[in-house]
Amino acid sequence: MNIKFFLFSILSILILSSCHDHHDENDKDAPVLLIEKPADNTVVSGKVEIHGKVTDKSLHELEIKVTKDSDGSELFKATPSVHDKTEYSFDEHFTPSGLSGETAVTLTIIVEDHSDNVTNKSIKFKVKP
Repeated sequence: MNIKFFLFSILSILILSSCHDHHDENDKDAPVLLIEKPADNTVVSGKVEIHGKVTDKSLHELEIKVTKDSDGSELFKATPSVHDKTEYSFDEHFTPSGLSGETAVTLTIIVEDHSDNVTNKSIKFKVKP
């Protein structure tokens, strides 16, 4: 057996076990997610700024993604480290490239806590190069 694979396997088991220890069966509250920017149904020229905040008793994972509405292709993706935090303010940005004219997009943010409660929010807006 490859030693790197063995060490990776052990590390993965330890990480999954430690996350499982955080599970609270009484926690039925999903994380609270506030998206400050961009606003729904706006047009953004140039750099796209994504601002907001998420809170919970024990955050586990956060995914921020922007996709083109026309074909679902991904323009931006971030997975900031929120593990074990109770509050996290995100401030991401990107400049879309390869677009011609105004393009309809969707920002989707998914946040999960250690008790498997999930909050999922989407914002539709347009970007212009």
